[in-house]
Amino acid sequence: MFGTQIHRYIIREVLSPTLLCIAIFTMVMVMGQAYKLVDLIIDKGVSPIDILVLLVTLLPTFFSISLPLAFLMGIMIGLGRMSADSETVALKAAGVGLAKLSMPVFALALVFSLLTAATNLWVKPWGHRAFETKSFEIARQKATIGLQPRIFMNQFNNLTLYANEVKSQANRMEGIFIVDKKPESTSWVFADNGNIISDEATETFTIRLHDGVIHRQQTDSAKNYQLIHFRNYDIQPETSIMNDPVTKTRKTREERTAKLWRAIPGEEDLSRRRAMQAELHLRLASPLAPILFVLFGLPFSMQSHRSGRSGGFVVGLIIFLSYYFLLSSGLTLTKEALIPPWLTLWTPQLILIAAGAYFLHQTSREKPNPLVSWVDQILLFLQKRARKNANS
Repeated sequence: MFGTQIHRYIIREVLSPTLLCIAIFTMVMVMGQAYKLVDLIIDKGVSPIDILVLLVTLLPTFFSISLPLAFLMGIMIGLGRMSADSETVALKAAGVGLAKLSMPVFALALVFSLLTAATNLWVKPWGHRAFETKSFEIARQKATIGLQPRIFMNQFNNLTLYANEVKSQANRMEGIFIVDKKPESTSWVFADNGNIISDEATETFTIRLHDGVIHRQQTDSAKNYQLIHFRNYDIQPETSIMNDPVTKTRKTREERTAKLWRAIPGEEDLSRRRAMQAELHLRLASPLAPILFVLFGLPFSMQSHRSGRSGGFVVGLIIFLSYYFLLSSGLTLTKEALIPPWLTLWTPQLILIAAGAYFLHQTSREKPNPLVSWVDQILLFLQKRARKNANS
């Protein structure tokens, strides 16, 4: 009975700050994206309802980050408070060792690992697909229905479109002028007529022009100027409202996990196959984060800090940032350097799990943690400098 009460108490101490951190971190990410999306209301006339739908489709991506991070902070805050108030010392005196203290935390880690797995394997890909589909619908509506004669349109990224006459029913334009800005060049295009073609399968647009001329200036050289006459000319503008062009990486993020798994062996393009492998292994590896965070969070939160309660919180941030730096670095190495994902994504995880198990073992033997001591020294130094500057 005593053990059950202790377990419930520990779960409550960890879960309460975890849920609060989930709400805070998710809200911060929502506000960050909302700030970018609000520009669409002003610049492109997108309705607030469409913006709200886009934010909802981004929630799975936010949760995939906030769930593990919030759980780590819940451990550092909840168990850190118990350690600072000497509750863990009292429990040890009552015969409750580290093994019993860690059982409810590992149970919570399993729950959050399952939630993270469900988010990364199923919900997050759905969110990416829903976001891009909605983005395409908005762009198509603005590019076709919103097309007006003798008005400069900026509905496409890095492209300005002007037409003297617009025949909406036939989706046909006459007297066309286009400014097409790219990193390597800027093109001024004049055409007698043309139309906009949308492809729902690939979620792309094509501006098909007829009988015109192109004035092209290279960005890196003022002397490199081209004059091109054409009978037919196609422009494929970027359609994503978040300035994310159609790339292999984006399409890979949208794939269902089961479909991605089946498609990898038959993919002939090496770079795309590596991108698909990296995405798949990232989805499979990320759910290990809550368990890994327990291995680090338990010993670091339960050790007393000379620098105060902030020491454990700072260590928690260091753990999180280090973990995701290794994960993102491994993802980049797999995509760019074509290194196998088992080496770039799984090896760092196994090393961190081994290191966390070692620290947990050292804590069970009540030996000091050198990393916490190192952070304490830095924080104490910064606190002394702050007090010195305040008094001067």
